[in-house]
Amino acid sequence: MVINKGIRRLVAATTALLVTSALLVSPAQAASTLKATDFYNPLKILRIDLDLPQLTVDALNNRSTYKIYQPGAVTMSVDGRSSGLLDMEIRLKGSTSLQKLSETPSFKILFPKGPAGNGYLGQRRLTLNAMTQDGSKIHEYGAYALFNAMGVPASKTGWARVYVNGVDRGLYLNVEQPDENFAAKRFKDITQHIYEGVALRDLKVGNDDGDNLTGSFPADYGWKVTPNKNDLKRLISVANYSDPATWYKGLETVTDRPALIKFMATEAFLGHWDGYTGPIINNYFIRSSTRGKFTFIPWGVDQTFGEDRKTIPVGDSFITPLLSKTSKHPWQTKETARGSLYVKCISYTPCRTAYLTELKAVSAMATKMKLSTLMKSAAKLIDPVLNAQYGTRPDIFANIAPEQARTYAFITARQKEVSALMTKYKIK
Repeated sequence: MVINKGIRRLVAATTALLVTSALLVSPAQAASTLKATDFYNPLKILRIDLDLPQLTVDALNNRSTYKIYQPGAVTMSVDGRSSGLLDMEIRLKGSTSLQKLSETPSFKILFPKGPAGNGYLGQRRLTLNAMTQDGSKIHEYGAYALFNAMGVPASKTGWARVYVNGVDRGLYLNVEQPDENFAAKRFKDITQHIYEGVALRDLKVGNDDGDNLTGSFPADYGWKVTPNKNDLKRLISVANYSDPATWYKGLETVTDRPALIKFMATEAFLGHWDGYTGPIINNYFIRSSTRGKFTFIPWGVDQTFGEDRKTIPVGDSFITPLLSKTSKHPWQTKETARGSLYVKCISYTPCRTAYLTELKAVSAMATKMKLSTLMKSAAKLIDPVLNAQYGTRPDIFANIAPEQARTYAFITARQKEVSALMTKYKIK
């Protein structure tokens, strides 16, 4: 199977090269006036033109090849600055949100490494989210902004208007990928591995299985230098200590414990039911250093601020509790356990106190950074693009502004919940 995929990819690449070789330039050769800060500037909308040969178009409309990187080219521009035409590879992204190219898919773009090994302007990968499961179109932007304001290692974001072979495909969120370049910018120590969590697997005994491409925690980075999951095995071992005091102390040896608690508190405040602290235990990365310490990194934060992706009606919210061992999700009628580290933390008084203290800090930060105002400004910026994109779809466009208003109301209500918890547990 791997060989067949390799052959298909080689044939596609060879054919596309013949079609576009006269146009393509490497990132190193591009006469670029685009700046690295243009990627994640919340005050601008980056134009991204995807030039895809027919073989790539066909592959991205074929379910069997959705997630296999295909050749193409991209031009990015803003305020008269341009990257020029760059060589790249592209595939579709998503699980329940996965849509074919002819619909409204999300994309992953991969730039050649180049001489410095870091792609184009320090970006090896781009993740373009179509936000099809976010009725407000601002949840990811606001959630990542709050994580970053709290000092949690999290993606930066920027807006993009995407064109595919000249056809306007509307608004996307450009989300910084938690890869080796991300880690080099966020951490002072050396990264050993970056693992991606798989839904419902959690840190259970035996889940250090598989190789870099398989198992409960595929390794997105670090396998070439350290082709084993010994660091993950140690984390799982400590995560399953039965004695609460031993477990809590052990966390210090395998994680940045304060950062972990801050991560969980921010996720919970946002109501990220599709994240690690939710019942699906999904959408997160864990990064280990060569010292064997792990840090959790948030991902896939569209299901926040009460978003219920099961149905469209405004106000049909799903909100995870701030302090509970179990929770439902939008497709469940009964409750299931949330992420094991979160459950153990709120079950052990010293950890619960630290979690509640961080929860108070998150609530205060939402006020300090004027999170609602920040998101309102973003909504105003992107509204003309959304109007052009969904003007003929009143069933979608008419709901965007009300969903945004519900988001702002969620923040206020959440802060009141936090205040009540602080009183109940006497957190000063």
